[in-house]
Amino acid sequence: MKSVYTLFSVCLMCFVCLSGCGAPRPQTDPTLDVKAHESAETLNTLNQDIATSKGTGQLRVKSTSGIQTFQMAWAAQAPDRVRLTFTTLASPVETIVADGNTVTFVSHTGRHKPYTTTSSDPDLEPFTGVPLKLSDLIRVLLGQIPIQRFNDAWFSSEDRSRILLHKKFSARFQELLLASDQPLAALRLRNRHNDIGYEIRYHRFDRMNHRQIPVDLTLADGKGRQVRISMTRFWPDTPVKESVFQLTPFGS
Repeated sequence: MKSVYTLFSVCLMCFVCLSGCGAPRPQTDPTLDVKAHESAETLNTLNQDIATSKGTGQLRVKSTSGIQTFQMAWAAQAPDRVRLTFTTLASPVETIVADGNTVTFVSHTGRHKPYTTTSSDPDLEPFTGVPLKLSDLIRVLLGQIPIQRFNDAWFSSEDRSRILLHKKFSARFQELLLASDQPLAALRLRNRHNDIGYEIRYHRFDRMNHRQIPVDLTLADGKGRQVRISMTRFWPDTPVKESVFQLTPFGS
């Protein structure tokens, strides 16, 4: 179904790898830079102790062609195993299975034949048009914040609730919008002109024992497409059988 590929395009574009020429670094207070780096690392390691998860949820896909809703169910294991199935009207539409060595896409509607890529952490661009690493998608399903690697951090001079993250030799940077009532309000990717390319807005975190899990978030790109992910059930650190990440000859 076309909307499923719209879903993948929006979700995966929100985790695009950053590369290019260096962007100008503003002059900032080194003492505050240390605090900004510490705050970013705290968010980057949020729920990093969760090694496996199972869950269900709902996805609301909004694009120029309309709005569609899917149910989703997954089992994930860090850093490179996942089984993710999308359904509509109780019928499966698409399944992604990664076993740590390969990633297989299966259409249950006949949209395409099953196809497999061989990599433990593949770039999904050949299948989605967006350079996403599988490990970033898995981090979302494990209740983590998919912050890309960075080696520099500073507070915005205009707003101390904004932290800018930059990776050496990159023309783009990440922006963390902090919140007073939850760990994070938004994660944004900006270009050298300060334009927002992609954004993840965090609407709600649920407290589960000592953890805070992002259970309601919206992924948006610069083309008016949005995907809202609402997790209805989330089981961290639950045992996942090896067979879950294996497909039968019929792709079931």
